[in-house]
Amino acid sequence: MTSVSSPPDALTGAPEPPELPDFAQTGPSRQRRRTRRGAFLCHAVISTELRRGRTAISRLRADTPLSPRPTIASGEEPFVRGGDAARIRMSASAAGPVGGDTYLLDIHVREGSTLVLRDVGATLVLPGPHGEQSRWVTRVRVEDGATCIWLPEPVIAAANCHHHHVIDAQLAPRARLLYREELVQGRHREAPGSLSARLAVRRDGTPTLVQQLDLGPDARGAGAASVFGPHRALGNIVVVDPDGAPGPEAAAPDAASAVMRQDPSTVQVSAVGEDAPALRGRLDAAMSLFGEPWAAAGPREWSAVPR
Repeated sequence: MTSVSSPPDALTGAPEPPELPDFAQTGPSRQRRRTRRGAFLCHAVISTELRRGRTAISRLRADTPLSPRPTIASGEEPFVRGGDAARIRMSASAAGPVGGDTYLLDIHVREGSTLVLRDVGATLVLPGPHGEQSRWVTRVRVEDGATCIWLPEPVIAAANCHHHHVIDAQLAPRARLLYREELVQGRHREAPGSLSARLAVRRDGTPTLVQQLDLGPDARGAGAASVFGPHRALGNIVVVDPDGAPGPEAAAPDAASAVMRQDPSTVQVSAVGEDAPALRGRLDAAMSLFGEPWAAAGPREWSAVPR
């Protein structure tokens, strides 16, 4: 497991995102969405903008099996002012990603608008018939005065999978971001697959957080007591607020979680758990330290699960 964060001058050796296939590049050329071995090559685009003072969805398209759908408010929503937000739920019309699949998701939150993005269910990464690697690359762009709240369900690395998961967020100086991730090694009583997860957040072009996690049987040392030990789930919450990162400078709600101020505008929560519910409970407890508007008011803990 490799974790690299601020100061920016320490990030010169950080890994770069993988090169994307031709279908994912910008330009007029478009390829077929299936490879000769039947794997999916799919691209989804979500874009919001401010229209007459309200957030609107300006673009929403996707290739099979990705299926983003507009929805309404559900459950507690941190940092949604006055209820003005575009809400999208991600679902899939087929199992996956499986070995050989490449998913690309582009998210663009334009100036002044707010996007709340959630999943219908967990993402189960499966091995393919040919032992190939699967990839999911998400590129997030948030403009000045805009807010992106992304609360995906867990990514579960099933036995024998080989998956690369990339989140690359580019923020303007006055942009806000809340991102929550939960990574689970294998299903119940199942040996884990191999999962490589890269999370990069940049503000005004300057790296704020770059983290590389390599888990599973292919990751040397990941199971050591000093790294991951017996835990099967790992998660992060990243909050970027130009008015100042919420919560304490640093805190350890328990021995398996930590709250860390990466810079004056960025705070990160990291936690591990014996399973997905234990991880979620620790992330919820750490999130409650942030206070309003990032966490729910009162004793009721905020959760990614709608209530």
